Amino acid sequence: MTANLVLGEITALGDTIVTLLSFLILMALIKKFAWQPLMKILTDREEMIHANIDKAASARENAEKKQAEVDAQLIEVRNTASDILNRAQAEGNEIQQEIIKEAKEDALRIKQVTQKELELERKQALEGLRAEIGVISVEIAEKILGKEINQADQQNLIEAFIEGLDD
Repeated sequence: MTANLVLGEITALGDTIVTLLSFLILMALIKKFAWQPLMKILTDREEMIHANIDKAASARENAEKKQAEVDAQLIEVRNTASDILNRAQAEGNEIQQEIIKEAKEDALRIKQVTQKELELERKQALEGLRAEIGVISVEIAEKILGKEINQADQQNLIEAFIEGLDD
């Protein structure tokens, strides 16, 4: 029985050794055919993820730069538009002032022309009145005096009458 026991122990030890050897061979085969390709796939995937992260960071930086450029251009456009608006407003004010000035000058010129015309018409009316008054006064004097008045007397009567009108 001891022989069986020894043989059983040897067999158990042999089974353990065979199992251990099989396990080691299996591990070597897995390492060579499965583990290395799996690690390569994982390494490649890790590199791809890092590359994508770098690309995303680069794209983000580019987007931020572009946004800063767009913001700067927008500020420049707003400033330009504001300048154009201010210049247009200033030009509008200048044109308005010029139109007002021209209107005042035209009004003054029209007033002066009108005053001259009125003065001329007044003088013409006075001359007309003088002539008419002269004729009327001669007729009245002839009727009152019953005689004809000479030119000098007529002129004196006219001037006296007109002086009375001016007062």
